[in-house]
Amino acid sequence: QSAGYLSVIRNLITAAHLQPGETILDVGCGSGVLDRWLARHTGGAHRIMAVDIHRTLLREAAALATQEGLAERIEFRDGNAEALPFPDNSFDVTISATVMELLDAEQMLREMVRVTRPGGRVGIVVRAVDMHSCVNAPVRAARKLKIAALPNGVAGAKGCADGSLYQRFCTAGLQNVRMLPQLATYAGARAHAADERIEAALSPAELAEWQTAVAQAEAAGTFFIALPFHCAVGTRGS
Repeated sequence: QSAGYLSVIRNLITAAHLQPGETILDVGCGSGVLDRWLARHTGGAHRIMAVDIHRTLLREAAALATQEGLAERIEFRDGNAEALPFPDNSFDVTISATVMELLDAEQMLREMVRVTRPGGRVGIVVRAVDMHSCVNAPVRAARKLKIAALPNGVAGAKGCADGSLYQRFCTAGLQNVRMLPQLATYAGARAHAADERIEAALSPAELAEWQTAVAQAEAAGTFFIALPFHCAVGTRGS
């Protein structure tokens, strides 16, 4: 979990106002990185349930949790985000990070609200394709604008990767909606992983200019890339 992305997750969790003993559901947990961080961050004060449709990732998540001594704090379970395998009103806080982009956003949000008890909170993070990135490298202004405008990921036909997340929360009947557009800053090796999408979008001449600029910024110790995300937290009414 990179420090940049983790700052986005920290803000989401802070906005969810976790209370001791509350139960948490993570929808689309992947390899369980968020869940292991959350278990450590909260000192085991919560029962964490994590679901994913990919069983290979679930096995990896369970193995990593065991390896880190967190197996008793997190339960991993096979589950579809669009048809969650839980009764209504099952959890105090239901969260999801960078999953809604490629699924049926409306159906996924309905399911997350359904399994959250009245007074509980729903929190979601999605990549933002409608916000600019920030790149700190000495390229020409026009080139920097082109690079900054490259979308942070993609959205499926029914997915959500833009500011419509906030309207969706309100339409779903969630109350006290907190809207948290953010930038996750990546430096060093993490920044290089993030700039693969940039290199793929540049012409050979542009790529040469970019690589030279990155080398200069790295030599000066100032190279970073900040990628945009939309985050929202809302409370389920009675």
